Amino acid sequence: MGRRDFFWGDQGAPGLGLAGALLVALAIFFWAAGALPPEELPSNTTSASETVGMALMLILIPPYMLAAWCIGQQRSLELVEELRPLVPDSAETDAAREAIRKPLGARGWFWGSSMGLAFGLVNTSLVRAFTTSTTPVIDGSINFGQLFLWWIIGLLMVDRARTARAFRRLGQVIRFDLFKIEALRPLARSGIVDVVIVTGALLFSPLQALDAEFRAENYRFALSIATPAMLFFVLWPLRAIHLRLRAERARRIEAVEAQLDGLGSAPASNVEATTALEALLAHRDRLLDARTWPLDLRLLSRIFIYLIIPPMAWAGAALVERLVNTALEAG
Repeated sequence: MGRRDFFWGDQGAPGLGLAGALLVALAIFFWAAGALPPEELPSNTTSASETVGMALMLILIPPYMLAAWCIGQQRSLELVEELRPLVPDSAETDAAREAIRKPLGARGWFWGSSMGLAFGLVNTSLVRAFTTSTTPVIDGSINFGQLFLWWIIGLLMVDRARTARAFRRLGQVIRFDLFKIEALRPLARSGIVDVVIVTGALLFSPLQALDAEFRAENYRFALSIATPAMLFFVLWPLRAIHLRLRAERARRIEAVEAQLDGLGSAPASNVEATTALEALLAHRDRLLDARTWPLDLRLLSRIFIYLIIPPMAWAGAALVERLVNTALEAG
């Protein structure tokens, strides 16, 4: 692996080396700004541990996002290859790979930066940090860290949206069997990659409760972005194949209904006619029960598990707070 591949790969995603370098740079930045730990307590915090926790979160999440960007892209490319046997034209899978590997480009950087910085501005207090704050350097570094974090998130979301669109296009051409849609599982797993990325980022959020003080307001904004993002990345790539499955099911049900109408309303006159009627009725029931979303119980349970991990981590932070307070009161 060359130096360029290590820091920014030829496949359009940051390399793991860049994530490591960013981790070191952010640690030095917040240490130099006096946030690790603060010698003077910022006016908007209740303890030095809260400031340290915030700084640690802002040090860890951006490198994590870059690493997830790199690993997530590799996993998406593997899923495309798993789907290749089901795609009639190999040019379609080649196009999907190219779309996933393609660098963001000027438009992607613009929309990713615009969205990320907009999220960041909503979640920061830049004016207060540089006007009324008694510790402008520390507050400024925290606010800068928030802007930088959301900028990275915006870029990653735009890139993963391109990946989701590539899988959606595969869903428009892929071969399928209405009764064997488990073969489409790699298509459904494309969204799970993004759920894992978002869940991993949320797991760093309890660092804000490093002082054993659980604050619900620290998580509301992140959840308001993360929840719809996870739903989008799971469902949108599957919409095309869902519509095709539903249309195929409707077409086949209509054909069975036409055959049933052809038998008339009179009772079956012999064993063969009764057997044919029962076979048609059973086939219609099977068609009615056929799934049109390629999400089986195993995939759904995996998504559910990933979704409950962050709340469990936050509940753990609240439990730590209570235990610490109880120990202090007992002492």
